[in-house]
Amino acid sequence: MASFRRSVLAQMLICGVIALLGPGLWNANNSLGAGGALTPYLVNAGNSLVFGLMGLFCILSPIFVNWIGVKGTLIAGSLGWSVYSAALYQNNRYGTEWFVIFGAAICGVSAGLYWAAEGAIILSYPEHANRGRYLALWIAFKNGGQLIGGAINLGLNATKATAGSVSYITILVFVALQAIAAPLGLFLSPPHKTERSDGTRIVVEPKTPVKEQVRRLWQMILTPQILRLLPIFFSCWFYWGYASTYLTLYFSVRARALASFLSAVTGTLACILLGIFLDSKRLSVKARIRYGFIFTAGLFTLLWIWVLIVQHDFEMNRPPTLDWVSPGFGRAFGIYIMLQTSGNMVQNYLYFLMGTVNDGTLEMSRATGLLRGVESWGQCASFGISSSKFSPFYTTVINLVFWTVSLIPAVFSIWAVEDKRTLVEGQDSASEDAVVEALAEEKKDPVSQA
Repeated sequence: MASFRRSVLAQMLICGVIALLGPGLWNANNSLGAGGALTPYLVNAGNSLVFGLMGLFCILSPIFVNWIGVKGTLIAGSLGWSVYSAALYQNNRYGTEWFVIFGAAICGVSAGLYWAAEGAIILSYPEHANRGRYLALWIAFKNGGQLIGGAINLGLNATKATAGSVSYITILVFVALQAIAAPLGLFLSPPHKTERSDGTRIVVEPKTPVKEQVRRLWQMILTPQILRLLPIFFSCWFYWGYASTYLTLYFSVRARALASFLSAVTGTLACILLGIFLDSKRLSVKARIRYGFIFTAGLFTLLWIWVLIVQHDFEMNRPPTLDWVSPGFGRAFGIYIMLQTSGNMVQNYLYFLMGTVNDGTLEMSRATGLLRGVESWGQCASFGISSSKFSPFYTTVINLVFWTVSLIPAVFSIWAVEDKRTLVEGQDSASEDAVVEALAEEKKDPVSQA
């Protein structure tokens, strides 16, 4: 019987709290629109740099996981959130601009390591039968950070019924809380010491040279099934720059604070329900993967059509600053809430998909690093577009086109999913060989590389 400290649940709770304090609060800040700033353009440029560097280091992070283990990589990846929030505080209170760009660079490198290590832990530690639920738990914690942050935002800005920047105290609270994230990583159990409830071992690939890690990463990228998923990875978070700008341009400070809070509530509930469905034993894995895709992708597509219609109306006749007592507030506000909610569901689904087609800590770090890296480049491009005064309507058109086109190759990969773990059409046996080697290594030496 596994001790609680070494149990999978304990590791998920530790990762969840880190996700709450780090990216969760960062998301809460960005859910205010432009990090709570008066205008979106500088912060959008900073966010573009964050996601550009994050994408690169997400994809390269398996090298670090192979070198210092998932635990060390996670700790290193938790250091940058508070630095960027501190830069946003300086900009909000004193108008400092250079620190936003510097903080964005630090955060981008750090977050790239964080996301791949976190994804590897969340998807490789749990037994296969419970991955959807644990993924939903992690998403709930991450959105819980946005929920807490949103409550702080709302409490400190509830009287601001006009446009403007949020209280700088809001961001200062975030800086203090995010600084706690990295030390919590010290309590994480390495994979070779973690005990699953079903008695199975966590596959840990033996350490290999950097050149071999690069070879395996490139091999994964060129796998036909993964290659066809890259467009949807890019487009699934491409909307965020538009959503942040939309909220900043059209809503009052307290409405932005309400959006930060409410989108966390709806996103958390939606992902929990999706996670329960994805772990359902009543349907085969193949059926869950297909139905999950139809629901999440279909909802997101219909939502973009709605966004296009409303944004066109705003383009023809820009509304005054919308507060929660303004006429037409519900229609415009609902778009943002639904966009964030369905976006979270799409990401939750894609993580589950990658967890289904891969196994082992290093293989998972490559898979999640690739997923999060390409997602980040989509966000980089999105915030890059939104850092200028480019028309929000044409930004919406670009989003809808990118998303719709990305669904076509994704369908071929998702429909290739079988009920067993091996799903990749035409894939050679390199990944399986790595798993066999790791299992053999574990039999020789039960204390595997972390």
